[in-house]
This record gives sequence, structure tokens and C-alpha cells, in this order.
Amino acid sequence: MGAVPAAGAAADPLAALKASCKPHTSPDHARYRICAAKVATFDGTPLDVTVTLPRKARKRPLPLVAFLHGFLADKTEYLSETRAGTGPDRGANAYKTVHWNNVWFASRGYAVLNYSHRGHGDSGGQIELASKDFEVRDAQRLTGLLADAGPSLARIDPRRVGVIGSSYGGGQAWMLMTTRRSPALRYGTWRSPRGKLLRLAAVVPTYTWTDLLYSLAPNGRHLSGGVPRGLARDPTGIAKQTLLDGFLATAGARLPQQTYAWLARVNAGEPYDEPNDTLIQEAKRALTNDRSAFYQGGYFDALRAHRVRRVPVLAGQGWTDPIFPAIEVLRMYNRLRRASPGYPIQVYLGDFEHLTALAKVPDLARLHALGNRLLDHYLKHQGKRPRFDVRAAVSRCDPKAIGPVVRAKRWGGLATRRLSFHFAAPQQTTSRLPGGAQPFADPVVVSQQRGRGCITAAPGATAGAASYTLSVPAGTTLMGLPRVTASYRATAPDFELNGRLWDVAPDGSKTLATRGAYRGGPSLGPVTIVYELFGNAWRVQPGHTLELELLQDDSTFLRADNIPSTVTIENLAVELPVH
Repeated sequence: MGAVPAAGAAADPLAALKASCKPHTSPDHARYRICAAKVATFDGTPLDVTVTLPRKARKRPLPLVAFLHGFLADKTEYLSETRAGTGPDRGANAYKTVHWNNVWFASRGYAVLNYSHRGHGDSGGQIELASKDFEVRDAQRLTGLLADAGPSLARIDPRRVGVIGSSYGGGQAWMLMTTRRSPALRYGTWRSPRGKLLRLAAVVPTYTWTDLLYSLAPNGRHLSGGVPRGLARDPTGIAKQTLLDGFLATAGARLPQQTYAWLARVNAGEPYDEPNDTLIQEAKRALTNDRSAFYQGGYFDALRAHRVRRVPVLAGQGWTDPIFPAIEVLRMYNRLRRASPGYPIQVYLGDFEHLTALAKVPDLARLHALGNRLLDHYLKHQGKRPRFDVRAAVSRCDPKAIGPVVRAKRWGGLATRRLSFHFAAPQQTTSRLPGGAQPFADPVVVSQQRGRGCITAAPGATAGAASYTLSVPAGTTLMGLPRVTASYRATAPDFELNGRLWDVAPDGSKTLATRGAYRGGPSLGPVTIVYELFGNAWRVQPGHTLELELLQDDSTFLRADNIPSTVTIENLAVELPVH
């Protein structure tokens, strides 16, 4: 792999990388050069880097594509032995690299950067949770070094940089667009070590977050039409318990020390928002201001004032992703287009990527085809300008089937009408369900027990939950985020009112279409609340009905509230966006 060059003004930080370059020919006859070595980032931490280049030197400088991988993965996530990315080396992960990998791009005239984030793979350092002061800066440093390298490695055009980020890397991709190292720089630009100005030409964040806090602990206040002012971070949301515990167990000692204190405080439970609860406030600031694109107010102010170059975006988000559902892209889509009408962002919503999501190769191939069109147009100046529309593939439990794919000019056009249901009769929910926790509906547990696929349940009602039957016309396709409006009275000022929307077959068996989470309080009522479930594109088969459960205890997935309570729902309205 090569050693990190010694420090010093004359040292070439890419010397080992350049010395490692070798020509390759893939099994599907793609010809390229590949270079791999450790490279020191801005603070001296060694990062494990692979650069893939066209076999022959080009007269014109090359556009650069940088891949940013997922949490606890490494640079190999988007490395392939074949151009198509579906060879035997990829196995079950072929969906990630189909026409979307280092060999694919290099064989088509790109320089490609893959590296393992700090604390991941063979890179040094600790995991800094996608901080703009560490991981985002690492990406700027490595792309800058490549731009400085010149003909001794490859001539890179610093004005044609594209970033592809998935999951953990996707959050960083959004942050590269919305942050800057200095007020003297424009957003979406940075300086190389030798002072060259690099510029984002396009960005492709996929199955990721724009609000890391909300993705890990949703409070139910974020709506598909916008986030109400003052409610983005407060009240503190409901922790995705098994997910957070899994992060802690698998990351081991590689996380920042304060992270363990934050997790311990979250696990201690409610009440969270006391004035002297400094750990909660510190965690919320760190997960939003330092790591989430939605909270970069300076960027949106500059965009609104026309002081920002609009970087074209393709955002791929998973309907069925229990970690990063559709709201993660919709809040950013809305805010970008409100600050700058017509902002060039295209959205593709499919059945991917984490835990129980099916992640089918044809579904991801559609997303990657859109990404290739975007990158080719803005980095290579080839092909037609992309259509900055919104596309949604209908989710299907069959692992061999996808779609159909619905298209609209904008998000609001995907649903062509809305079905409304009203229930006036009171129903009660309780915070302590008989029989205890319900791991059958926990996507972390289900994915560990039997892998990817729809969550199902046997016939019967859930004890302690309020249940409502929604009879919809045969062939109705849910297309978006179901909205729940409820008037309630509660016996405690802090409670949960989580939702699960089941597709119920004629034999009573159930398939989970979508779910949601809402933190209630502090009023005991009567109060009317509005929140949305995570959403889906879901076709209801003839003879099936939908059943909405509202329940205070959706553990093991969502952490159960410490405070015992009963909630009486006195009036309920449900609105389904459909196509």
C-alpha cells in the first residue's frame, strides 16, 4: 500500500500513490490504470486511497468523480473488477455498483477517487460522524491534492468535480455543497493545498440524511410540505433504539468520546428537554449544525440573495428505508426550491437501501442511469440537460419486480388526489403494552433474522393500540406521506403517539406499508396535533384494506417512553395522498 510520505515542505503527499499506479484490464475488457496508497489528510491522519484513471493520457484535463461510502464500510464499497459492476466480486452488493463504480467511470473518461473515511477500513483516526470539520474537510483535501498533482498523475479539471455519496457519505456530499471553509469562498468551492480553486459541478447524495438528528430520533414535526419554524429540533424526538444500540456495538471505540455520553443520556430516557440538560442540547447542536445540510442557514440566506451558484443535484432516497425515509430529501427539496425557485434538483424515490428495504439491482440501475446523465452533462458537457423532475418507483414485496415508476414535474404532482377518512368515536392507547416489546415490527431485528423484505404480521389487533380501518378503492396507490390529524387528551405531559399503516389481506395477514413517530406534550389536552408517517408508494390490491394503528409503544424499534400514560383520541382524520 505504501507509506505516508514524511512531513516537510519538499515532500510529495502523493508520492506513494503515484509510484503504485499499474495498468489493468477488466474481465469485460475495460482498460484503466489504478493507484492505491495511504495519503495524509490535512491533520496528518493517513487515509486509504484508490485513484482509478483512463489507461491513456488525455489531452484535456479529466473531470473528477469522488465516491463517499457508507458508515462502517470502506473504499471497496464502490470498487469493482468489472465495468458493469455486477460481476462475481460484487455478490449481493451488485445493486450498489451497477454502472456506478470506479472502472465504469474511468473507462468513460473520468478520474475516480475512492477512499476509506477516517476510522474506517485501513484508514487511521477515529470516526468523527461526518463532521464538516473532519470528514468533509478530508474530501476537500484529497480532491485538492489530485487537482495539484498535474501530469505526474493525471491532469484534473478543478472546475469539474462531482461527488457521489451514499448513506454516511451522502450526508457529507450535502455538506460539501452547503458549507465553506472561509467566508472568502463561495459555497460549493474550496482551495487545494497549492491554492487552486475547486468547484462542485454536480452532487449525487443517495439514501442519506439532511438532518442527522431527525433521522435517528424523529419528533414528528417535519412535514412533506415544510418544517414549521421552531419545531425542527424540539421537542427531542423518539430514538430508534435498536439502531442506535447497533451503531454503538459495531463502531466500538472508534467514535468520539462525547458520543458515548450522548447515547447513554438518550438511553436514560425522558424527560429530555429540561433547561439544565446540557448533554441533550450538546448532542442536538452537534448532529444538526455540524453535520446536517438542512441547518446551514448561511447557505440558504446566500442562495435566496442569489450569491450562490446553484449546484445541480440528483437525490436518491428510499421509500422503505427505516433509517433515512423520504422526509430526508423532501425537507431539502422544499427548502432549496423556496430559497431559489426552480432549483436544479431531481429526486428518485425507490425501494432501497438499509435493513429491510429490498435494494433491487433494476431499481438502483434506474437511479444510476439518472446519475450518469447528470454527471456526463455537467462534468463532461455531453448529453442533454437532465429533467429536474421527481420520480417514484412503486414498492413491491416481490424481490424480482419493481415499479411502475411514476413521474411528475415537482413533488406535489406525484399524488393526483387525496382520500380523506374521519373517525369521531373515542379510542384509548396505553404506554405499556401487554406482552411487552414487539420485535416482529423492528426492521433491525427482522433484517438480522431473515434479511431484506417486507415486514409482516399475523392477523389480529395490537393490544393497547387504537385501530382504524381505511377502505380504499381497488387498485389505489398510496403516493407520499399519509397525514394524521388527531385531537387527544393525555394523562401525562410527555408521551408517544406512533403510527403503523398495515395492508391487510382478505385472510387478515398484514404487511407494513409505512410507519411514523410523534413525540407528544407538554399539554394534557384537549389538543389537536398533525403529523405524517414516513410514506411509501404502495399499491393496495383488490380485496385488501388499510389499517392504521396508533400506539404509544412501538418498541423495540422506537424507544418506549419512561413516563406511563394513557391517551384518549377523541377525533381522528387521515389523509392519504394517492395516484
